[in-house]
Amino acid sequence: MIATVFLAMIASPLTGSVLGTPAPEVVPAKWLSVEHNVIEGSSIVSMSNRGANSVVHSPANATLTKRAGPEVVTCYGTGTKADRAPIVSVIDDWCNNHAIGTFVPNGQTISARYDYGTFTVLVSGAAINGCGGFTVDSNCNRLLRLPVDKCNTGGENGKQGGYETDLCGQWRTDPGSNGSDF
Repeated sequence: MIATVFLAMIASPLTGSVLGTPAPEVVPAKWLSVEHNVIEGSSIVSMSNRGANSVVHSPANATLTKRAGPEVVTCYGTGTKADRAPIVSVIDDWCNNHAIGTFVPNGQTISARYDYGTFTVLVSGAAINGCGGFTVDSNCNRLLRLPVDKCNTGGENGKQGGYETDLCGQWRTDPGSNGSDF
């Protein structure tokens, strides 16, 4: 009896259930560290050291806003390749826990670099074209996924990233290695 229970417990991740209970969801490995930044002109400022007239984070004020103009995706097609799952994990963490609700003034960029040890993933959102800035909304996840899902389309993995540009914003997803963007 003990051997049977032991075998059932070992088999549970492979078979999907033990005694009718569903197998737990497989979650991609977590990153080792995260660096959050605001780029003001040519200066990079840590999110914890930003000034009073800079980026403001207030998730309660975020609303879903239709984007003006076309959404153009540019693929890098070169550089570090990474699996889709950890890239999407980064996008979801950054958007849902850090970026949504943040006001980004024109000419500024908010970003974060997630370090997985063997590769990094940089995500960013920039206010461009003098539109007066924007508050990051739930489009964050969708816009950052565009270069992941519309580039390197030969399979689910081997993603090299790129960026989406619309009239007022640019959203970048960029796997890299050793802290670089390439």
